[in-house]
Formats: sequence, structure tokens, C-alpha cells
Amino acid sequence: MKNNKSLRVFLRITRILLSHITIYFAVLILICYFIDRVNTAMEFISSPLSKTFIMILAFLALITSVLNIIALWHNPDKRRERKRRS
Repeated sequence: MKNNKSLRVFLRITRILLSHITIYFAVLILICYFIDRVNTAMEFISSPLSKTFIMILAFLALITSVLNIIALWHNPDKRRERKRRS
């Protein structure tokens, strides 16, 4: 039972951290996009570094989404348990 609880805590902390990192990369991509529109000579969006950031953002978004879906699957069970205890 303790391992199950520690796994849930680990997944919750991982989900929170990945959500914040995903927001960071999304803002970074948006800033590069708008700077690229203002100054097209810089080529922020077409550079290999930007393409790497976009790949990282997509990967993080995928992992974060899967972890959030898992958390949402477990949520209705917790609500039912709380209602039964009341």
C-alpha cells in the first residue's frame, strides 16, 4: 500500500513539473515566433535550434497529456470514496 501511495505522489509531482516545463517551452516558441515575424532576417523559427525546441515541446505535451489523462481516470474513484465516507 505504501508503494502505491509513493508512486502516486511521484506521478503527481512529475505531472506538475512537466506541466510547468511545457508552459516554459510553449512561451519560448511563441516568443521566437513573434520575434521572427518582426525581424524575418533572424530566422528564429526556421533555425535548427527552434526545430529542436518544437520537438521538445511536442514530446513534453504528449507526456503531460498522458499523465493528466491517467490522473483524471483516478479522480472519479476518489470522489466516490469521499461520498461513501460522508
